[in-house]
Amino acid sequence: MFRGDRLIRKGHEPRFSLPPTTPLSSKTELAIGGLRIYVYGLDEINSNPSQSFPGEVAVLYMAHNRTRTYRVMEDMAHEILYRYRTNEKKGESPGLIAVTMNMRNHGDREVDPRANKTWKDGNENHAMDLMSIISGSAQDFKLVLDYLPNYLPQFTRFYNIMAGVSLGGHTAWRIASLISPGQIHAYTMVVGCPSLSTLLLSRLGIDPSTVNQDNKFDWEKLQQLMDSTQERRWPRPLAEMVHQGDWKAANEFPTNVPLLLCNGLHDKLVPAKYTRAWVEASKRNPERANQDIRFFVQDNTGHSCTKEMVAMMAEWLRDILPSASYPNV
Repeated sequence: MFRGDRLIRKGHEPRFSLPPTTPLSSKTELAIGGLRIYVYGLDEINSNPSQSFPGEVAVLYMAHNRTRTYRVMEDMAHEILYRYRTNEKKGESPGLIAVTMNMRNHGDREVDPRANKTWKDGNENHAMDLMSIISGSAQDFKLVLDYLPNYLPQFTRFYNIMAGVSLGGHTAWRIASLISPGQIHAYTMVVGCPSLSTLLLSRLGIDPSTVNQDNKFDWEKLQQLMDSTQERRWPRPLAEMVHQGDWKAANEFPTNVPLLLCNGLHDKLVPAKYTRAWVEASKRNPERANQDIRFFVQDNTGHSCTKEMVAMMAEWLRDILPSASYPNV
C-alpha cells in the first residue's frame, strides 16, 4: 500500500530539538560485545508491564547522523517514547523502548576525526571512510540485535524496528542484507539513501545515470569518464563493493515489512530524488504490491530530521505495532 507524497508548506523547518516540556524516559546503559549501548524507557515497562502483551516489547534501534553522537538520537527517543505512550490505544500496542549507540568513529569511539569529513572538507578518503563506517555500524547493530534478548530475559518476544538519520539512514538500508529473515519488522530512514554509488558519484562530479543502468556495473565505462583524482577517490574495489550493496537494496530489500521514508525537498546533500527513484521502482514491483511504504517529502526543508518527521515516526509506530504477520524473533 503506497501513501502518496505529503508536503508541509510552511516556513523553513529547523532540525528537531527536544521540547523542554517533554518528560524524559529512563536511560539504562549496557555493554554488549564491547559496545556501549543506551536503552530508553526500560524502567517504565518493567514497572508497568503490558497486560495485553505479556512478555512482549517493541525495540526501536536508532542510528545517528555523521559528525554527531548518540545524544541526537537520545533526544528523538525521549520525544518518540513520550508520544507513543501518551497516544497509544490502551491494550492495543506493546511497550516500546529505544536503543542507540555511538556509531563507529563517532563520540567516544572516534579514532580519526578526519575520517568523518567529506571531499569538500579535504578528506581524500571520504568515500572509503564513509562506506567502511556504514558497513561497520551495520554489523554493530546486527550484533546488538542478536544478543539484546539475552540481556533482557523478562521479554520473550521482540518487535524490532530499525531507524536512522542521514549516515544512520544509509546504515539502515544496508542492515537489511545482514539480518536474518524476520529479524527486523519495520524500517524508517530519514534523509538516507538506498543507492550510495549514485549519491557518491554525484558528489564526485559524475552523472550516475551514465554508468548506473539496469543495475549493471561497468567499470570500464566509468573509468573512461574519470580523471586521475576521481579514480583515486573512487577506486575499483570500492566501486564494486558499493554497487553490490546498492543492488541488494534495490532487489533484495524485504518486501513484507512496513517502511517510513522521510526526506527534505530542498536537501542538497542527500537529495530526495534518490529515495523517490527506489519508491517508484517499488511501485512497479508486483512483490511489493501490498507493502506499506510511506514516502514523506517535507517542503522548505533541507538535510534535516524535523519535528514533523519525529512526530510522524511516533504515529507510524502506533499504526504498525503489532501485526499478527510478524514472526517471533
